[in-house]
Amino acid sequence: MPFTPFHFGPGALIKAYAPRHVSFTVFAFSQVLIDIEPLYYMVQGEYPIHRFFHSYLGATFIALAAYILGRPISGLALAAIRKQLQFSITSSVSATRTIQHLPALTGAAIGAYSHVLLDSIMHSDIRPYAPFFEYNHLFQAISVAELHAFCTVAGLFGALVLGFRWLETK
Repeated sequence: MPFTPFHFGPGALIKAYAPRHVSFTVFAFSQVLIDIEPLYYMVQGEYPIHRFFHSYLGATFIALAAYILGRPISGLALAAIRKQLQFSITSSVSATRTIQHLPALTGAAIGAYSHVLLDSIMHSDIRPYAPFFEYNHLFQAISVAELHAFCTVAGLFGALVLGFRWLETK
């Protein structure tokens, strides 16, 4: 599912289930980061488009990069959205620390590994266990329509729960 919002659905549900333990913004950052790989190969006109970073080993590197880079970038983005970011060195440094380490790490890891899992169901060129094994036992385990429906329902339910939690704090 390159470049689709469907990956965000399960992330929203997980965030709703464990709001203090998962950063949704770092989760989303890892989703975007991992899809740079197929974008590159699509632009180059090369196949397969899903390669190293669409394996669980490659996703480990994506998770680490998303944690290291995504935590400060997501903190700045959240501060800007909340209009709490004043462009000074002090406030920028403070904003980069908005997201705690554990939620950033879990968001990055869940994002990267769930991306490989979901794409393994949909794309024939994914080798999730590479370089150790070349098979993909999840390919077409369910239909693309069922996969999209699952992701959509997960996202709607997650957004609903998060919305109710947000209203409770007001």
